[in-house]
Amino acid sequence: MVYASAFWSNPIVIIVGLLLIFGVIVAGVILVKKYAKPFQNTEKPKSDKEIAEEELNRLLVDVEDDEAKKEMENYAKKAEKASRKPLPPTPEEAAAENMARILEPVTDEKTARAMEEYQEEHPEEEKAVEGEKPDGEK
Repeated sequence: MVYASAFWSNPIVIIVGLLLIFGVIVAGVILVKKYAKPFQNTEKPKSDKEIAEEELNRLLVDVEDDEAKKEMENYAKKAEKASRKPLPPTPEEAAAENMARILEPVTDEKTARAMEEYQEEHPEEEKAVEGEKPDGEK
């Protein structure tokens, strides 16, 4: 008898015994939920799309004011235009724009002076522009 009381007073035996008791209770609850009809969950889990739609419907309120509807439509059109990326120019458009830029006369005095100074420093380039071959080339 003395040995029995010493066995149950050991803290490790008490902890293991409590874990076993609660483990049996948890296993019983799981089995009852799984196999007993009144405790079974018949709801299907909702998909992320359904959850998002419900949340949007909860948050969004229909606008009944005609003026506000027009403003919202105008804003949507402006937002759509702003989000569009401009198309790159066609090769013909790019060439025409480049030629217009090149052939445009220089109106800025500072730029004109800089161009004249460059021309004086590099006379060999003037010959190349006119179609002549620079000195030293055959």
